[in-house]
Amino acid sequence: MRPHTRALLHAVTLSALLGTVACGPSHRLGEYDFRDRTVSVVSEIPRRADVLTGPYFVGGITGDPVRDVLRAGARVYREVESRRLRERLESAATRIDVGHVLEGNTLERVARYLGAHAVGRDEEPDFLLELIVVEYGIDAESWNAAAHFYIEADATLLYAPTGEEIWRKEIDATERIGSAVFGPGRAVRDVVTAATLSDLTVEEIVSALESLADFSGRVITDELREDLRDARRR
Repeated sequence: MRPHTRALLHAVTLSALLGTVACGPSHRLGEYDFRDRTVSVVSEIPRRADVLTGPYFVGGITGDPVRDVLRAGARVYREVESRRLRERLESAATRIDVGHVLEGNTLERVARYLGAHAVGRDEEPDFLLELIVVEYGIDAESWNAAAHFYIEADATLLYAPTGEEIWRKEIDATERIGSAVFGPGRAVRDVVTAATLSDLTVEEIVSALESLADFSGRVITDELREDLRDARRR
């Protein structure tokens, strides 16, 4: 590294550190006593999660007639399998309201971490977690790639009587789906793929959606728990 580049890097790093020290935490969790108070969740969550399996279809013309025929066959097979999966997804969606489960899981964890009592939103809680989920679901980049849970959301903890913002976090997280969700027989080398998803029963899809709700609630509340720990250490 050139001397002037190293000096510039040191200056930028020092400036960033000073800025962090000067600004301090971007939340006000340390200013409130949550013990024995009440908390509720109000949310905007898509009722149905997205289940995206990426580019199922192998596209493009290679110029090799044999290879192109094989690719066309793969596209037809995957199109049929994806259609069947969508039908089972529709059936599974009637058996579980993922948004409702996600909201309940989030409220339970938030109350536990704050040391507060979970109540319904109509009971005039002391604190209110506003949860806005932009999108969440299951994704795989290709037919044989590992599938992931994902969520993009915005979470804000408010002091309900005044609407003051205590804590806010933008959530953008993914997590590889492990074989434990469906059992070891459904994964190859502990990897759940789009191909795995295409072969799921309705009951297994319901289990996957329950796991998606659990993952989503966990990543949201883990952010709050980490900032609470930081506030309580001060």
